[in-house]
Amino acid sequence: MVLYVTRHGETDYNVLGRYCGCTDAALNDTGIKQAHDLARRLQGITFDAVVSSSMLRARQTSDIVCASLNMRYATCGQFVERNLGVYEGLTKDEAKERYPRLWDRHCTNKADDAPDGGETLRQACRRIDEGIMKLRRDYEGKTILLVCHGFVSRAINRYCRDLSFEEMASFSLGNCEVVNYALGAIM
Repeated sequence: MVLYVTRHGETDYNVLGRYCGCTDAALNDTGIKQAHDLARRLQGITFDAVVSSSMLRARQTSDIVCASLNMRYATCGQFVERNLGVYEGLTKDEAKERYPRLWDRHCTNKADDAPDGGETLRQACRRIDEGIMKLRRDYEGKTILLVCHGFVSRAINRYCRDLSFEEMASFSLGNCEVVNYALGAIM
């Protein structure tokens, strides 16, 4: 399977530096333009399927891309963004001010810690890994476009490159950037 991974277009949360996580934010005008630009860049690639996170910003990006490709997409809840619990909607400064003890634990960067009410790295990666395994089973030998989120793209890069939780943090996919991976058959 060849897996193309892209991140949704820009949202106001991205512009304001807010933790968006599982908040169902919409694309802003720049994000809509980015999705149209992405659709043009993908024109020369033949996809067998397009899969999208079920979150609004990813679905809006998928709507624009699939209209250009004359395709439909399927949604998959395993590729929703990481739930950041009490940090949702806050900037880093606001999170640090409101939850100083939690902030001092660096809970968003540890495998088995998370903001209150949120997912740990391990929990989120396990969910995303299961989604990738499902794609590999369902689309063996196919070329797939996956529209997802920043953390999700980082977790996919971790999976595909066999990285540790610490190593995964160095990867970052900007809004509507694309990366691809060749994944062999599941044995």
